[in-house]
Amino acid sequence: MPFTDVRPLALDLTKARKLAKQGNIDLFAGQDEPGETVSLRGEITDANCFLGSHIHAYDHAFCAKVCAAAGGPIVFIPDQGGGIYLVISERNGIRLPENILDRIGVPGIIVRGKVVNADGMRALAIEGLAP
Repeated sequence: MPFTDVRPLALDLTKARKLAKQGNIDLFAGQDEPGETVSLRGEITDANCFLGSHIHAYDHAFCAKVCAAAGGPIVFIPDQGGGIYLVISERNGIRLPENILDRIGVPGIIVRGKVVNADGMRALAIEGLAP
């Protein structure tokens, strides 16, 4: 099935589940991500610019949001502890909350989520902003 035909199904998981069942296909959309719950302080930015040239923060926020809106990967850069996390949503097939997307490029935000480790890749399944 072409991607353009699948895209609308992200907004209608009931229909997606029905189609998957008809085709005997596993569909994990809507399932919670496993992992250790954490609150981390840092910044969300786009992966392309950060990985290519370490560009991020306020001066890069607009560009990072454009890349994320185009479907580019995003990462979380923690203030402490080093390394970066691939950002994923708390549930498969569900968009990140708007208040998280609005904070792309803003240093010092605190997010709540789960750390997911798989085959050497570290991800952060973001649930929302920490209170």
